[in-house]
Order: sequence, then structure tokens, then C-alpha cells
Amino acid sequence: MTAINKNGENFKETLDAVKPKLVQLARKEATENAEQIVSAIVKTYEDKVKAGEVGKEGDGPTDRVAKVDEPVSTGLVYGRIQSGKTRAMITSSALAFDNKFQAVVVITSNNNRLVEQTRQDFANGLPGGIRVYSKTHFKREVEQAKQILKSGIGGIVIVCSKGATRLHQAIEFLRKIEASEYPAIIFDDEGDQATLDTNNLKRSKKNPLIAPSKIHQLIHDPAIDSLRKALPRHVFVSVTGTPSGIVLQNIDNKSRPSFIELLRPGKDYVGGETFFSEPNPSKNKLVSLIDGNERIELLDGDTAELPNGLKNSIRFFLLSSAAAGEKFGWPDDGKDKGYKLLCHPSVKTKDQEKVANLVTKYLGDLAGAFTSKTHHLYNDMETSYDSLKKQTKSVPSLDTLLQIISRNFNSREILLINKNTTGDELTYSKYFNFLIGGNTLGRGLAIKNLLVTYYIREAKIAQMDTMYQHARMFGYRKKTLPYTRVFLPPQLHERFRQIYISDEELRKFIEKNKGSLESFPVRIAKDIRATRRCVLDARKVDILVPGTQIYPNYPFFKSPEADDVFTKVIGKLSSLFPEYTDRNKGREGKKISTEEAKKLISMIKTGGTNVWNDKKIPAILSYLSQEFKNGIMLKFRKANRAPGENGLLAQGVLAGTDVAADVAGNKPVLWIFQVEFTGKKPAGWNGNPFIYPTLVLPEKAQLIVFNKS
Repeated sequence: MTAINKNGENFKETLDAVKPKLVQLARKEATENAEQIVSAIVKTYEDKVKAGEVGKEGDGPTDRVAKVDEPVSTGLVYGRIQSGKTRAMITSSALAFDNKFQAVVVITSNNNRLVEQTRQDFANGLPGGIRVYSKTHFKREVEQAKQILKSGIGGIVIVCSKGATRLHQAIEFLRKIEASEYPAIIFDDEGDQATLDTNNLKRSKKNPLIAPSKIHQLIHDPAIDSLRKALPRHVFVSVTGTPSGIVLQNIDNKSRPSFIELLRPGKDYVGGETFFSEPNPSKNKLVSLIDGNERIELLDGDTAELPNGLKNSIRFFLLSSAAAGEKFGWPDDGKDKGYKLLCHPSVKTKDQEKVANLVTKYLGDLAGAFTSKTHHLYNDMETSYDSLKKQTKSVPSLDTLLQIISRNFNSREILLINKNTTGDELTYSKYFNFLIGGNTLGRGLAIKNLLVTYYIREAKIAQMDTMYQHARMFGYRKKTLPYTRVFLPPQLHERFRQIYISDEELRKFIEKNKGSLESFPVRIAKDIRATRRCVLDARKVDILVPGTQIYPNYPFFKSPEADDVFTKVIGKLSSLFPEYTDRNKGREGKKISTEEAKKLISMIKTGGTNVWNDKKIPAILSYLSQEFKNGIMLKFRKANRAPGENGLLAQGVLAGTDVAADVAGNKPVLWIFQVEFTGKKPAGWNGNPFIYPTLVLPEKAQLIVFNKS
């Protein structure tokens, strides 16, 4: 690998400039992330563009003849939600300028607030020798940019939204300043959002001649005046925390990465593990479950007041803000002041406006409870205070917190944040801020000092990447974690948990197979898609499961239906595996054909809402038969399982040597578990024996959702 210069002045100055923002993300981790990214970019440039121009020993552009070959040099930087991806792009840009790159283009979401936020971050983070341009500079600063490039001193950064008009303007600016002659990097911030070809599905199903979508063309297509054509000496790098749409592209797609770098978050980062790793949310003090139908109750046309879950979240927020303010002081970070409650009810503006009006009314009703113990809502404040104390024992008395709230309550702000909101309208209170919105509260928008999240937005079939981007509670929030709470219904907690698991498994797979990434596992659950269907080739995307055990989280155990299933399965099992009742032979197993396994599985009904899906498992077995031609291993054992709430099966039976042997084996293993009880019947089960399955795939099994190309 080509060596890089790690000690350049641009990199040193940038690390110093962002030092105040590296309190949580340690300088060491920021340095390592940038070095890792730039090393991969330099190697790719050497291999795919031209050797000898960049890196520690690079001479810069060795001729003025720009390459016009079709660009193939695409990478992916895979970070975590709100973990400092913008900061990584800034430090990587500085390091790249120290390694003979002269231009960096950052394309970001078509959102004015996010574009300006990104431009300011780059301008404030990079040293004075680097000039940062955006749409306001494209007409009047052509000669200045051209001179910077010709001088070879410093460099230029262009920040542009992923809108057709702005991309055309940026491409024209690059042409005028003759940027095609210089080594460059294109960072595609949130690269899975607007850049992907949204006509992929149509083309695969209807007509192969359908052209790519407009934004995809303007960025990638060498047949037109695209961004990548304007910078033939470049490496293109997508940056995102939700890469499902990118890694599921066809192998020849220009968005598909040839290299991936995983970003390390700092030690004070909190993410999915903090909020969604526990299958039983009642065990997590940071999560409050609300009624599963609260969304309907809140958004119904006749609703005249807030439902209990949102009321509880508001009271908890006021108390936790007062407690955090007493402990740490009230945040006053320039414009980004005060503590915040994020309410995510719906994508519709009319729903957001309705919620804002109801929140305003409830806050007015609540005001009297801060000063009078006889007020009809005072007992509710006491209940919320008890809830806060269970989470954080060292909080001031209720009277003290109510005095703090009362003293600062008039300065509260209720802010609608949607597509109609501009950045200038976001004027936060130094104390209490209630943010109500939809999509705009997702990608890229940093919400500092967020304490409470109320989330009820529910699609019939969720998209993992879109939904996970809504997890604005992630970030460098360890200090205020004792005052943080997420309010959401159980079905959305389960969705977030499954997306968290999928994200972790994809990261582990990439880390383990970094040198040979021909295909990527993307785990999905019932009623969840990996990404938007429109960006995928329907002919190439299929489902398979990586080397883990898969079981239904809600087995079918209630009589009389479970009794009928039990009888049929035992009968079939007896014919396939007559010696299954022998304890040792049952664990040793017997090889059966895939078709026999499918017939057996089809008899077992479950209520699985996780990765297990009764209809999908036979299809998965069919696909597995192409890779594992020697059939399925059928095994049996009895188990005594303790149920969770509503019959939840929180974890599988297999552990230790059993699962290790299965995962290391050369064929999939189908376990049939017979749950029986001795003595006292466990609460939650009906006490009668029932059957549930577990499928274990060898480690060599490839994917869950994957692109076959």
C-alpha cells in the first residue's frame, strides 16, 4: 500500500481546530479514522486512477491530460448514527490535502439547513489555506478557485446539495476552474439517500431501457456532464450510517463500493446497544413503553387532548431538564441552546401542527402544578418524578425541580421542524424546547442536548435505513444519559431492536471479510425492508440467513391449535427420524433432504415477529439447497423454557458446544424443540407441551438479504 504523509500541517491544524469538539471523540480515534480513510483512498487512486500522483511520495498531477475513463473507484465509509461522520470527512479532507489531493467535493442532502450546517463545519474545521465554497460563491469566485488549484498550495472544498439545480451549478463551477486536471475526492454525505438510482426496480421489472433517475445520472453517469465526469482524477466515497441500499446494489452499479472503512466512535458515544439491545424493554430504564395504539389516539381527527404517553414524556422532560440543568448548568452553545424533547408523530405537516397545538394546550394546563400541590395535575408530576428517581437516584427534591421549572417555564419554545422550516427560524430557548416534526428530524440534523424522544411514526412496512436514521437519541450523550428517556410503543421498540441487530451483524461481517467483500449480509425482520424497493434490482436481490440460530420470538403454544400442531409434527418427526426420542441420537441428528425439511417446517405454526417468518423459511431452505447440496441435519431435544411477557421467547436454547458444532458444520441444522413442564407451570405458557423450531446455518452460509450479482 502506498504510504501516506501523516504529519502534514493541514492535518495538524485541523485536529487542533476541532479539538473542542473532540471531547468525546478522542483525538486518537479521530486521527486513526482519518488515516484509515485516506490510506484506502490513496491506494484506490493508485490502483484505479493513476500511480505516482498522491500519497507521501506523490508528485501531484504528472500531466495535464485528464483521464476520461468510466469511473470505477467507489468506496464506503460506514459510521454510526450521529457518531461524527462529518468530523471524519473534515479531518480526512485535511489529511488528503497533505497527500497531494487538491479538491474535495462534499455532496449532501437536499436540505438547506443541512447544507449550511455542513459548510460551516468544514469552514470552521479546516485551516485558512483551504477555501470552502458553496452555491453563493459559484459565480463570483471562479478566478480565485482556479488560482488556488494552480498554486498547489492549500486546496478547495465545494459543499453542494443533491438537488438538480445545485449539482448543475457545481459541475459548471468545476469546469470553469479546470478542476479536471487535479486529484480529487468526492464525499457523498448520506450516500444512500438521494444518490441511488430510484429507477432500478422499474428497469428490472418493466423495461431495461429505462434511464437512471436524474440525481443518480448527474452524479455518476459518464455519458452526460455529471459530477464524476467533471473530476476524472477522483475517488468517490459514500459516507453513511445506514448502507443497506448501497451494499445491495448490483456488482456493476456505480454506487457499489470496492472498499469499505468502518468508523470507530468515541468512548462517550451511545447508540443502539444502549437503547435497543435488551429484548425485554421493561428491563431498560431508558425506555418507557406507551400504548400500542397511541398513534391512532393522538392523530385521530376528533382528538381534543394528548394521550397519556405523550403527557408522560412531557412531564418527564421538564423534570429531567430541570435536574440536568441543576447538575450541569443550562446549555448555551451559541444558537443551539437548552435541552430538547423530540416528538416524531407523523410525516404529515397537518399532523405535526395538530400535535403542536395540543402540546401548547397541555403545557398551559400543566403550569399550575408547578406551584400548587392542590392542582389537579400535581399528582401526575409526582408520578413522573418517581419515574425519574428510579432511573437517576441523585436528583434534587420534587419541590426544588418544580421551582426551577416554574422559574424558567415562560421561556419554553415549541418548534415545528419540517420541509417548510428554514434554519433561521430555529431559535431555541435556553431552557425547554419541544421539537415536533417528520422527515427533517432524521438524517444529518444534529439535535444537541436531546433528553427525551417520543416516537410513534409507524409505516405498515418500515425501511431499516430510513427508520434507523430517526434514532436521533444516538450520539455523544453519555453525560446526560441519566436524564434521557425514549417513549415508544412495543411494536416500534421491536422494530428498532431488529434494525440494531441487523446493523451490528453487517458490521461484524464486513470486519471479518474486509479483504473479500463480494456480497453483504443485511438482516431483516417481519414487516421491515432493508431499504427502498425502488433502488434495488428485483432480479438480483434475494433472502438468506448468515451463520446464526434463528427461532420465532413468539412460539405457537396456546391450545387447541398448538396441540394439533404438536400431534402432526411429532408424527412427521417419527417417520423422518424414528430414533429422535433417544437423547443422544436426537442431539447427534439425522440427515434429511431439503424437501423433507420444508414439509416439516410447514407444519409448525408460530407467531414470530422477528427474523423468523413462517412463509419465508421454506424459501430460505430452497435457496440454501443450491449452496449446501448434501441436505439438512435434523436434530431434536426437549427443553424447559421460561416465557417473557405475552409468551415472548427472548433467547434461543442453543448455546456452547451445540451451537458451536452446528455453526462449524457443513450443512444447515434444523432443531425441533419440545417444550415440557415439570412441577409448577411457568407463567405465560399454558402448561401443555408444544413445539417450536430453530434453524442454524453454518458460518459459511452467506447472507440474509443479498444481491446475487
